[in-house]
Order: sequence, then C-alpha cells, then structure tokens
Amino acid sequence: MSSPQVKSPSQNTGSSLLPEDYLYYLDYLPDLQKCINLFMTFTPLFSYGSTCISIYKRQTSLGFSIDICGTMFMASILRIFYYLCQPYEITLLRQSIVMIIIQFFLLRISLRYRPHNYDPELLTPLPRWDQEFEMNLPRRLSASNYIVEHKNYTSLGLLNRLVMQLNDGVCVSWSYFKTAFKQVLRLFDVYYKRPGLFWQWLDQSSYWMFLGGFTTGFAMLTLMFHNNVTYANTIGILGLFIESLLPIPQILMLNRIQSVENFKIILLLSWLGGDCTKISYLLYGTNDVSIIFIAAGLFQMSLDVYIAFQYLSLKYGDSWFKQQIMGMETNPNRKSVDDIVDNLVLNAASNPHGMYPRSSNGEQEEEYEMSVFDSECKSRSARGSP
Repeated sequence: MSSPQVKSPSQNTGSSLLPEDYLYYLDYLPDLQKCINLFMTFTPLFSYGSTCISIYKRQTSLGFSIDICGTMFMASILRIFYYLCQPYEITLLRQSIVMIIIQFFLLRISLRYRPHNYDPELLTPLPRWDQEFEMNLPRRLSASNYIVEHKNYTSLGLLNRLVMQLNDGVCVSWSYFKTAFKQVLRLFDVYYKRPGLFWQWLDQSSYWMFLGGFTTGFAMLTLMFHNNVTYANTIGILGLFIESLLPIPQILMLNRIQSVENFKIILLLSWLGGDCTKISYLLYGTNDVSIIFIAAGLFQMSLDVYIAFQYLSLKYGDSWFKQQIMGMETNPNRKSVDDIVDNLVLNAASNPHGMYPRSSNGEQEEEYEMSVFDSECKSRSARGSP
C-alpha cells in the first residue's frame, strides 16, 4: 500500500507572491470568473432598472423611445433560440432571460405613462419613393422618365460618350442608395408613420400580441430546423443585427426634439458601461464566442459614443462642446448684433441726455461695440436683409 504523497512547501507556494500563511485563505474567496459571469448576467437590471424608476417617479415616458424595448425583446428572443440550435456561453443566455424580464416591466411602465394626447394617426406619413428619388437626382437627369438615355450623346466622341454615360449611371446609383437609406432611417424615427403603425399602436394589447406571435413563430421554426446550420446562423446574425440598431431610435429622437431634458444620463452611462463590459468579456472573458458577437458589439458601442457627443452638445451647447471636446477656442467677448442693439437701446432709454455711458473698460470697449454694430448693419444692408 503506497503512502500518500505530501506536497513540499515549495510545491504549495510555487511562484506565488503571497506568503505561505495567506494561501490557505484564498480557498474561501469566490472565483473571479464566477463573479464576472454573475455581473454579466444581471447587467440589464442596472441598465434599465434605473430607467423604470425614473419614468415611474416622473409619471411620464416622454423622451424615452419605446423602440428600445421592442429591439431588446426581439434580439433577446432570437438569441435564446440561437442557443437551442448552437449552444454558446451560458452567461449570455442567462443575460438574455434577465433582459426579457426587465424589458417586460419597462414596456409596461412606458406605455402606462405615455403622453395622453398620443395619437399615431397624427404622425407624418413617409415621403413617396418616386418623389424623393427625383429630388436626389441631378437636375439634368430628373426631368426625364428615361433617366440615363434621355441625353443625346451622338454629337460627342466615343470616349466622352462613355464617360458621360458612366457618370450618369453613378449618379443614378447614388440616388437609389441615398433614397433607400433615408427611407430605412425614417422607419426608426418615431415622428413618421410606419407601415401598419408598427410599434406605434395606440392599444397596449397590440404590443403583447406581436411579441407572442413573434415568439411562437420562431419557436416553431426552431423546432423544425434546430439541426440546420444555415437557419441557426440566420437567426443568430439577425438577433445581433437588431440589437446593434438599439441606439438609432434614441439618436433620431434627440436630434428632432433638440433637448435632453427627459433623457437620463444614467441610461447613457449604463449603455457605455455595458458596452465596455460586454466587449471586454467577449475578448478576454471567454473563448467560446463568435466574431459576429464582437463586430456587433463594436458597432453598437460606436452608436452609443455618438449619443454621448450628442448629449454633451445639447446639454451644454455647441460652444462648450467645441471648446471642451473639440479643443476649439471661442471668443467670450464677441457679441451678436442683437445683443449690441439691445444694449444700446437700454442705455439710451436710461440716459436722459441720450448719450451712451462708458463701460468700465473705457473707450475701447465702446468703440469696439459701435464698430461691430456698424459692420453688421452694413453687411445686412448689402445682403438686403431687414
């Protein structure tokens, strides 16, 4: 019978920098990987739980796009079905389940405290494709039904004729792309009426009916094609694509209302923090992940960074944004012509002799204001503006 092997002190310590007496207590500390996995699982609670509390306290969801709820619902559902076809890191699956739970409460609160005067029938209809396509074309091409062939090239040489036809083809292709891009982008804008009023319904039950049908439909497809690699890759890419478009509705809303009064900074910080955590986890925390997850995470993070710049610009103004972020200096002593006129009128009204009092800076500031005023008035007269 062999005696049990006893490890030497050198084998216990190894190359550890800690004293040997402290190594015993390391066994009682939680595993770092388990802590990271637990944090990743409940990240949606921190990101969107604060938004639920904020909407409930303010009793209004104005400024928050409920398209975020629909986006995360569909992306999380597709991610769960993708796991059934091709299993991946279990932490991301638990995160998707938690995301569906918190989005359920967030959608209920957002619909409950939606503005009372909301009516989707009053939204602006989408522009017609043909009209916008004609507007994007150059003027010499937009007046004919035969866009490329209406111009007479017979008087030109062969080389010039080919160059002109190629140029017209490029212009037409660019107009098609530009029109299609604008039309697709407007589908994310809450101020435009979508086909079938998708996710703009007035009745709250329509949202839950759509989510139920969406889940049931993909559940049946997954049951039939769960062994099909093409189907698994399709729903996986579709889910990541939908999730990567998450910030677009909020970007368009802030750009239209030009205000961040009802947009909480905690939501933006949670998005940025969640993106950094997710990308770090995908790069260094696990090995069982596809490159598609990383690409989608980087694209979504770029949109969140754009929202951060948009928030700073709308919150503190373009001058502060340019000075602090872009490193551009602004002249604080520069006054507009309207400010100078108001100042002159007020001084003249307060002075009984009709003379302009001198400021604390002496004659130089007064001469500067009068010269700026005269130059501005001359420039306005030259332009013919009132």
